[in-house]
Amino acid sequence: FSDPKTGKSCQNCHMPVTSVASVRTDLGGAERPGYAYHDHKMLGTDSQTLMWNALDLKGAATRAADGLRVDVAVTNSSTGHAVPTDAPIRSVMLVVEAFDAGGNPLALRDGPRLPEWTGNYAGRSGRGYAKILKDLWTGEAPTAAYWRQVELGEESRLFPAKTDASSYLFDAPA
Repeated sequence: FSDPKTGKSCQNCHMPVTSVASVRTDLGGAERPGYAYHDHKMLGTDSQTLMWNALDLKGAATRAADGLRVDVAVTNSSTGHAVPTDAPIRSVMLVVEAFDAGGNPLALRDGPRLPEWTGNYAGRSGRGYAKILKDLWTGEAPTAAYWRQVELGEESRLFPAKTDASSYLFDAPA
């Protein structure tokens, strides 16, 4: 939150800064001063603006002597928490594909592939972002049963203000 005297914000909070109070004064909420504070409205996945603006994606494709190189950077630029967040059943996948002029897919020669927990996408080129838990009773991974005894199997979520960069090399037609 912001210091009411200086207006400076907390260095550890990445929530959007606003000067509009989110308290409904017509229902008895207290009027807040006009200094900036961090907006902690809890928008859900039904907020199209939140979902479309949570991450920044940048990509570039260049022809190299050994094929087509694709560089991708995903940045968690607009949230105050890891992406995905909340229940460990949530995941975000980046699928990277390249096609020739005829729309035919180019084969991946080198680069990261999606892990087994991505289901039908496993083995395709790209990155998976999730908090994967392993159930210590059954050995099941991933598990969403975080209330049972679990251990962290994988932590690949995108944290606030962090960028994940990856490169892919595809076969390119002559």
